[in-house]
Amino acid sequence: MEHIDRSFTGMDAVFATHEHSDHIRGIGPLIRKHDIPFYTTEGTWRRASSSIGKVSSLNTIRENEPVHFDELSVEPYSTPHDAEESVAFVIRYQGKSLGIATDLGRVTPEVKNKLKNLDALLVEANHDISMLEAGPYPWATQQRIKSGIGHLSNEACGEILASVKHPGLKLVVLMHMSETNNHPEIAKITALQALGESSPKMILAQQNHPTELLSV
Repeated sequence: MEHIDRSFTGMDAVFATHEHSDHIRGIGPLIRKHDIPFYTTEGTWRRASSSIGKVSSLNTIRENEPVHFDELSVEPYSTPHDAEESVAFVIRYQGKSLGIATDLGRVTPEVKNKLKNLDALLVEANHDISMLEAGPYPWATQQRIKSGIGHLSNEACGEILASVKHPGLKLVVLMHMSETNNHPEIAKITALQALGESSPKMILAQQNHPTELLSV
């Protein structure tokens, strides 16, 4: 937040998609220090409550039931992942829309439907299948990542992009990219091939460095 010159002061909410530690590790201290309301599904809270700790304002959310903050809405939708009740989000504000699609093992009809006609899309391009299979991860971990409740490969990311591309899509951010089992250029080329003649701005998010602030 400091890097992009923004403050936690006045933040309306923190949303959690699921209970895995890389997504919830810092939530407890953050919401307690700044007294920020917390939103997540009942299933995620059951799994995450012992790790997150005391929460002064817990708000449970459900798939397909948007949460509204004045003109901004956050709509959760169900994702196939190895978590109890994982979701991703579509965010809408003043006629603009942004979709988030990370931490899902396969591309379902619901996912494609939720991500149609967006202005911006943040989508998982976690691994290259050949690099994963030839890499250092144990066999069981490889199977989990490749499974229908694991993570999206570059090819699966391309499947989403090919199905939802339209002239109004202005921005694509490739997310949750493995530093071990993927390469930025492979992910980018696969995404560009899927987009075809469509030419939204494309950014590759990094694990340890925030992206620039982007206008939609």
